[in-house]
This record gives sequence, structure tokens and C-alpha cells, in this order.
Amino acid sequence: MGHDEPSTPHAAPAASWLQTHAGILFAAVRRVVGDSLCAYDLGLELSALIGHRWNSFDPGGDGTRMAWALRLAIQLVDRAAERGAVPTGERCRGAAEPEVRTLSREDLHQLSELARTPLDLDDDAGDALAAMERSAPSPGMLSRLAPSGLVTRLASDVREDG
Repeated sequence: MGHDEPSTPHAAPAASWLQTHAGILFAAVRRVVGDSLCAYDLGLELSALIGHRWNSFDPGGDGTRMAWALRLAIQLVDRAAERGAVPTGERCRGAAEPEVRTLSREDLHQLSELARTPLDLDDDAGDALAAMERSAPSPGMLSRLAPSGLVTRLASDVREDG
């Protein structure tokens, strides 16, 4: 399961950080959202958002970079729940045509499994994840969340494993 590299002036440091931490971010979103397809879609949008806002991180006020990223995820999940669909604005910003990803049942299962494993978070990021889980929209609202269309499942895979 790859992720999009941000295409901003800060792409190299953001891409490097995301290369190391994307699994944690995608797993955290999956824990909150409950659906692997929407979680992956949100993870890609979050990756683009992190790339675009890379220089807005303030270590003096935002805590760790992971805590900052998880707080961005809280806002993104809320925005998606309000819309009823995963947003694409960050991935589409400056892109002629954003890439459409097709995930297999195995891809979705891997993300489900990753979300079940303990996440190695510092205290600040752990607090941000706990806040994300507490402030998440209701399960009913999240169950109606639709993927953006930039992430689809293989036509032969009619339901998600795990």
C-alpha cells in the first residue's frame, strides 16, 4: 500500500517523513473510521494535506510532528463526515489529474490488520490519537461515509475482509 508523495515546495522532507510514518497515520485513521477503503482514501488526503502544510508545523506549539499530523486527521475526518464523502481538495490542488487507486481485498485486509496492532506513539501523539478517537463522529455517521472516487476496490472484491 503506497501513498502519494506531496507535490509542494516542501515535498522532499514531507515525503521522507511520510515514508516512515504513513503506516501509523493510515492505521490511526482506520481505527476511527472503521472502513479500510475510506480510511485509505482519507490517509491519502491526509498525506497531501501534510505536504501542503509542512511548514506550518510549530514544534513549540504543536508538540511532535506525529501529534500535529493526527490533529490534522481529526479535522479531515470531521470534514469528511460532514460532507458524507472523503474530500479530495488536497490531492487535486495543483494536480492536472489525481491518480485513482484500486485496492484489492488483500490491501484492505492489511490495513485492517495494521489498525489492530499497537502503534508506537510518543505521549503527545498518543494524546492526539485519544482525542481523535473521543471526538470522532458517530459510528452511524461514519458508516455512511463514501469514498471519494479516487480510491476504489477491485470489482471482484465485493466486501472488505476484517
